[in-house]
Amino acid sequence: MAWLWLAGVVAFSGDALAHPLVAVVLLVLVFIGCTLTTLALRHRPELLIAAPYVIFDLTLAVALYTGDGFVYEPGHVFATSQNLAGQWPLIAVLHAAVALGPWAVAAGAAVGASRYVGAIGNRFEAYSAKHHVSVASSVVFLAVAGGVGASLVRVLRRVETEVLARRARDDVARTLHDTVLQTLAVVEQRTATRDPELAAIARRSDRELRAYLFGAAAQPSQDTLEAGLRAAVERVQGVYDIPVVVNVIDEGGPTDSRRVHALAGAVGEAVANAAQHAQATRIVVFAETDDAGDVFATVNDDGVGFDVEAALATATHRGLIGSIVGRMVDADGRAEVVSVQGQGTEIRLWTR
Repeated sequence: MAWLWLAGVVAFSGDALAHPLVAVVLLVLVFIGCTLTTLALRHRPELLIAAPYVIFDLTLAVALYTGDGFVYEPGHVFATSQNLAGQWPLIAVLHAAVALGPWAVAAGAAVGASRYVGAIGNRFEAYSAKHHVSVASSVVFLAVAGGVGASLVRVLRRVETEVLARRARDDVARTLHDTVLQTLAVVEQRTATRDPELAAIARRSDRELRAYLFGAAAQPSQDTLEAGLRAAVERVQGVYDIPVVVNVIDEGGPTDSRRVHALAGAVGEAVANAAQHAQATRIVVFAETDDAGDVFATVNDDGVGFDVEAALATATHRGLIGSIVGRMVDADGRAEVVSVQGQGTEIRLWTR
């Protein structure tokens, strides 16, 4: 549609064209661009956001603005008549917004400023304030279009990611519902009288897994750092009978609830690992915040320890890598594991 508009502008320009052959050449280049875009969209859409094609599209927009001054008689560039570029510069800048993100702002400004080059080709020299304002309006409009386009693309991509994540969770939920949840129900039913403790663990695990899969995880008392850590430790102690000491020094800084939940989850997993694998007899959890809301926490145990490098290299400790290190990375924090065989383990956690 943009090309048809440009063709109409050229067809009805008549005697106003000083170089009609150049105008036709530009029309052919635009038509080639339209054809390549259509073919790529149908067969190889990934090419449309590759740097060479984006540069080609922006170069074509600059060529149209530049050619607008060259193909017409002098005095045309700031006249009220239709220009040769039409809406192609806007299309090119929006294309750049999809492919380049915020860099589309600079691309839009550069394309708009190319009107000055078109004025040189039109042999225009009698500049006044209104002419500079005219070019500036094009620069600002195209730069803003690039910025708004990039912002919308970022929002759409985030929404797409969230939709895909929701679908993936639904698929996992269906699978776990048909396997793990049913198994927990059977375990609870068959051990209700013979092993009440095991039945209680199965019932609690079933409830927590359902809350995670089918709704927001229940975290009624985890809004503060201390409450979150104690709740995480209590859940582990409900499964493993091991003493855990929790010490929290909270300076009252502005802690983020998402990071508090991530830290509590990582601490809970660290305590569970120590109770299950380390043969520990005592675990100490310590955490403190500063005025800025940064949090430092440690989980120490007196267990058998392990070879940290070997565990990370072989990825045998999934709880360590995924539930502790991975959880902290996702919350813009970090984790460090220090362990000596026979001398226990210390896990250090930082959030900001």
